[in-house]
Amino acid sequence: MTPRTGLTAPDATPAAVGSPQPGARPEHASRPADPHLPDAVPRLAAAGPHPAATARQPADTVPSRPVRVRARVPFTLRRAGNRTAELVTFHAPPDEGEHIAVLFPTPDSGEPEREPTDAHAPLVRLHSECLTGDLFGSARCDCGPQLDEALALLARHGGALLYLRQEGRGIGLYSKLDAYVLQDAGADTFEANRLLGRGADERDYRTAALMLHALGLRRVTLLTNNPDKERQLRAHGIEVTATRLTGVHVTPDNTAYLDAKARGGHRLPFGRPGTEEPV
Repeated sequence: MTPRTGLTAPDATPAAVGSPQPGARPEHASRPADPHLPDAVPRLAAAGPHPAATARQPADTVPSRPVRVRARVPFTLRRAGNRTAELVTFHAPPDEGEHIAVLFPTPDSGEPEREPTDAHAPLVRLHSECLTGDLFGSARCDCGPQLDEALALLARHGGALLYLRQEGRGIGLYSKLDAYVLQDAGADTFEANRLLGRGADERDYRTAALMLHALGLRRVTLLTNNPDKERQLRAHGIEVTATRLTGVHVTPDNTAYLDAKARGGHRLPFGRPGTEEPV
């Protein structure tokens, strides 16, 4: 594919393309500057970090502002084998995002899990919004297949999916598509974010922890291959009793993306294809 160079940015003093940006995570260190990247890239990098790139300040405890359940509505979900689940909305999330929880009943119970006991930590998936993958089925990422995998598992075993409005690892849809332009020119998924002046991963799971507290789910089995989700939930008072890895959903278009995620610390068992039931 011919690299596209349609990005623009405010005029600024040129900076080295490969320079790490403030707020970027150390585990995704930049590679040397690629001479084939678009001419716009130095100007984009020089624009400096977006304010959101340094906004996250993890806390050791869940803040006192209460997040409360707002509405619970039953739906039959075709993507989950026509199982009935509850969609739950919330009052007062700290980031004011319209996040939702999807609660699946445990087998044969007829009611969504609300108060787990010490003997049962329900399966929970934190899924960040991805319009291109979740809705349109883009093959550039693994988000859509991960969502389908989670829904299949939750329909079978019960639990909760938190659908978090954190498009593009927190940078938003338009910025994510700008990052795709840079990826087509040779940057990896984390470098592209930094070249836009954003953090490699700006997602903050404090709101997810508060949603779980509001649902009475304080002990969970976490479905993820991202250790940062587990770390952040623990920091905000959620006991993660176990983790289950998602499958690896490889396409011809997402191999470089998955390789970058693996280098960044995601636990991707590349020898195992994506399956409905992770082991």
